[in-house]
Amino acid sequence: MESVRLKRGKYKLRSELAYISLYMPALILFLLFVIIPLIQAVYFSLTDWNGISADYNFIGFKNYLTFFSDSYILHSTGATLKYTITVTILQNLLALGLALALNQAFKGRNIIRTLFFIPSLLSPLVVGYIWSFLFSDPIMKFGRTLGIDILAKNILSSSSLAIFAAAFVSVWRSAGWTMMIYLAGLQNIPKELEEAAAIDGAVYRQRLRHIILPLIAPSFTINFILTFERSLKDFDSIFALTSGGPGDATMTMALNIYRESFFFSRGSYGTAIGVVMFAAMVILTLLQLKFFQKGEAKVE
Repeated sequence: MESVRLKRGKYKLRSELAYISLYMPALILFLLFVIIPLIQAVYFSLTDWNGISADYNFIGFKNYLTFFSDSYILHSTGATLKYTITVTILQNLLALGLALALNQAFKGRNIIRTLFFIPSLLSPLVVGYIWSFLFSDPIMKFGRTLGIDILAKNILSSSSLAIFAAAFVSVWRSAGWTMMIYLAGLQNIPKELEEAAAIDGAVYRQRLRHIILPLIAPSFTINFILTFERSLKDFDSIFALTSGGPGDATMTMALNIYRESFFFSRGSYGTAIGVVMFAAMVILTLLQLKFFQKGEAKVE
């Protein structure tokens, strides 16, 4: 009996070591590129580091006090929320519509799915520069030809429309990626449910409301949280499109961190903004997760 126990103990130890060997590389990378930089960011936010010099002094929470008394932060927060909410809503609506359309059986649907997904593989910076050119010349000519006043001028030069133009570019690039998650949810719905509802006389609108949408609730949770989180910290495409302009109309929090750190040489203050932004992102993500999980629980 003792030998059997020893063999079981060795087998269990080997199994645990095998599991550890599988997730240890990912854990090490997570520590090196997420946890340690986060700890360093918190530390430097408590100093007067200029972002370049090796010399700095510990100043406590002075940067955070400056953050909460900085009137410009309200402007950046407003621009960030306007951009984030617009992208989150439009991207999910467009992606859901595309998923519902491309979930139908017709010839060439896989090719169309691929075409919609390809933009999400492109670099946000490259996409930003491409659309910056499109807004400045071809779209203006198109608008003048058709007599569409809003397109006849460079939208990126409008302080009221530039943020929405940036949101449009983000939606154009990422909607295909979001669409694939909705498609995965749609394809997991048992066909028998829809067929039974159709036999009972339910039209497509009724099946969509009472069967399809409730059963893809997990896809809503994933997409809304990921879209919100990504757009909240989006930097590349906005930088390529407007660099925060015209004026400061598109100066989001991510661009404000860049400006404070590299233009004004206030690396510690830019880091403090990043730490506050990270904390806000975590809180907002948890609130969204709780909200969507309640919706999923109702479906179950």
